[in-house]
Amino acid sequence: MFTPSFLLISARSSQTIAVTTARHQGTQRVSVKNLKFLLSTPKSHIFIRIIICLFRTVDFLRNLFSKTLGISGEKVLDELTLEGVASYIQSGKCKNIICMVGAGISTSAGIPDFRSPDTGLYANLQKYNLPYPEAIFQIDYFKKHPEPFFALARELYPGQFKPTVCHYFIKLLKDKGLLKRCYSQNIDTLERVAGLEGEDLIEAHGTFYTSHCVSFMCRKEYDLDWMKEKIFSDDIPKCDKCSNLVKPDIVFFGENLPKRFFTSMAMDFPRCDLLIIMGTSLQVQPFAALVGSCPRLLINLEKAGGADPLLGIISIGGGMDFDSAKAYRDVAHISTCDDGCLALAELLGWKVNILYILAGRLQPITWLQSGSRVPYINQDCALLSVLDFLPLVCTLLTSLSSPTSV
Repeated sequence: MFTPSFLLISARSSQTIAVTTARHQGTQRVSVKNLKFLLSTPKSHIFIRIIICLFRTVDFLRNLFSKTLGISGEKVLDELTLEGVASYIQSGKCKNIICMVGAGISTSAGIPDFRSPDTGLYANLQKYNLPYPEAIFQIDYFKKHPEPFFALARELYPGQFKPTVCHYFIKLLKDKGLLKRCYSQNIDTLERVAGLEGEDLIEAHGTFYTSHCVSFMCRKEYDLDWMKEKIFSDDIPKCDKCSNLVKPDIVFFGENLPKRFFTSMAMDFPRCDLLIIMGTSLQVQPFAALVGSCPRLLINLEKAGGADPLLGIISIGGGMDFDSAKAYRDVAHISTCDDGCLALAELLGWKVNILYILAGRLQPITWLQSGSRVPYINQDCALLSVLDFLPLVCTLLTSLSSPTSV
């Protein structure tokens, strides 16, 4: 017999409730990771939350009927490989690509991800004497103890890191007129540095570009330069109007996601022709709930976004299906995000475009004359070789020898 709680979980087919207990120095914390956003978003988002539930219910029913009746979904990709994805993009049928990206696309820039056991951000916060690692991003803890967050902000502040191959590949999708939107979990602003504009980007976890006073009675806004000056002068940023704390507009645990996330999601995902997921484990809600019903490419160090374990027991689990006999739309390319993007760019015939961008964007002659190594290329990007640059060098030499029009 199905209990109401089981039916609730079933209706949200790709989500599970994971209760984790963290103990540190005698303290205990219990957090519900999934479905939490349905309870914490403001009342004004009721309609959008209903839409999310409907999306997931439709996905659940699609999986239910396809598994019980033996009906497979419409096959769009010729083959479930990177080559199949490239062929689909080149077919002219793929006009709206959505990218979902997480911390994994920025690790080659020198920015740690959150959850890697030894190198992740949470594994290296001991020096801040936190009760538990996630406290550094909890709003209640921040209001009482802002010092650890601003100390960490000095280390990770935007402007100290350069975009990666992956960031520039997303920009290239925009330049080709294929990018519908990029949904990012990251707060490093490297998507903006790479050339994406506000309309192209949904920063699901907020941004450093603006800051606000934490007082609901004030909410005075401050810009990036003001916050940078405060952080690097070792001052705790205080509002010059009411003397309360000023916090960058990144989303802490216990805060609501930006309204634009919900409104854009409701409009974008029904129109999506291809979903490219990079550098995210799809563990954080509501990001994990956005995996839709179109062809999907995962570029990551490991497979993620699989079927709900509970529903998988009765063979109706949702999520991504890479390996079963009925898989028809999900492709997993297991590699670093940079190598995966470069491999896809090569299949699309875009590799030279990527190299142009990496070579200094609009200033190739300056780069050649300087004799320095190509900027923004990460040393762990194994697919680059000297031969890759020959077409670029030939083109540049041709342009240098051509008479300049006056």
